[in-house]
Formats: sequence, structure tokens, C-alpha cells
Amino acid sequence: MKRAQKADVFRLGAVAAKVARLRFGGPLAVLLLAAILPAAFGQAQPTPVFHGPRKFELAADTTFRGTVHATLPPHISTLLGLSKEEECAVKQSVARTGKLVQGLDVSVTNKDDIVLFVVDETANEQHLYLTSPSGTLRKVVLVKAGVGAVVRITDEDRSAFQKEKQFWVDRLVPSGAAK
Repeated sequence: MKRAQKADVFRLGAVAAKVARLRFGGPLAVLLLAAILPAAFGQAQPTPVFHGPRKFELAADTTFRGTVHATLPPHISTLLGLSKEEECAVKQSVARTGKLVQGLDVSVTNKDDIVLFVVDETANEQHLYLTSPSGTLRKVVLVKAGVGAVVRITDEDRSAFQKEKQFWVDRLVPSGAAK
């Protein structure tokens, strides 16, 4: 940047500071200048890019902020370790493709408790995956013909869980944030 341009930027900054102080007060003036000056010098802060687990965290946050209220039944909440024979209030995103229902639930009382579920209505079974915003698989519950049980996590479960996480990231995270 040329010296004359720098002088113009400093004058612009000084004028902005005076206006901000008069109009908004001291602390807000500092924040306003912090936003204006780097941009004027071509040093604006980059937009955050979400990578790996952060994309899943963003998908879960999107569900928590903008979806419907639902509840996990007491027996499922108990099997997942979210409550003791009580319903668990969640915010839910759900998608149906024929006889397959996929969902992402975020606990209202603890946003670190996230449940991905897949219901196969043809086979009359469901898989529930307890995870966290970081996307770590914590527990798997299998429900067959209405009877649920916690199962030992297998490589097949891990693979299916990764597929479900990716499904929700692809569905809920804007493409610009998912680079």
C-alpha cells in the first residue's frame, strides 16, 4: 500500500473513531475500529472453515437451533445412559426414504449428548448411536422387534456410524462451511 493510501486509511480510521465514540461510546468504538482497520489494509480475518469433527458439531448445532422438539422414550433414554426411565427431551432432524428413517437428536438438557438413529421399518429394527459434538462413538443400541439392548461396538457399527454422520453433515452443513 502506498504512503498516501496509508494516510487516507489513518484519516478514515480517525474519523470512524470519533463518530463511534460520539455515537456508541468507548468500548464499542474500539470494536468498530478493530473491524474497519484490518479490512481497510486488506488484512480482514478469514471466514472460519469447518474441518473434520467440526462439521459434525455444526450439523448438531444446526439441529439444536432450528428444528422440532421431540422426546426419546424412557427405555431408549435409559439404554443410552441419558436418563433413568424418563423421557429425554431432544431437538430433532429427521429424514425418510421409503421404509428407512434417519434421525439426529440433540439432548435439550445436555448438548454433548447426540443420538443418530436409523429405523428400518421393513426389518423392524433400529440402530441408535450415542455420540458427542466431536463425533466420537460412545455407545450403540440395537432394537429388534421392540426389544432394545446395548451392543458391543464392532467395526461394522463404526462404519455405519461414520456413514450416518456424513449423511447429516452433507444434509445440514452449508457447502461453503464444509470445505
